[in-house]
Amino acid sequence: MRSVVRMASGFLEFSREDSVKLEEIRYELGKIGTNVNQIALAANRGRAPMAKAQWASVDELRRSLPMVAKALSQIIAERRRQGVALFRKFAEAQEGARHG
Repeated sequence: MRSVVRMASGFLEFSREDSVKLEEIRYELGKIGTNVNQIALAANRGRAPMAKAQWASVDELRRSLPMVAKALSQIIAERRRQGVALFRKFAEAQEGARHG
């Protein structure tokens, strides 16, 4: 109920479950990036021969994953900033109403 009222008041927030899932996704993206780098390293050392198409896929992942992880981090950070800013605005309005 509190979440519905806050969202109706303009507070942008994720549910706890959504926030946890976003953090898990960000963590998993990091692990995937590490695995992709290990694949590339093994292939460079000749331990995992790859065809050109496979190299292209690995290179695309190496370029894309950091951008996806950064975008996700920015979304999480922006949601937090907006939530904090809106809460401060609300708190200031409440304080002004009490003294005003």
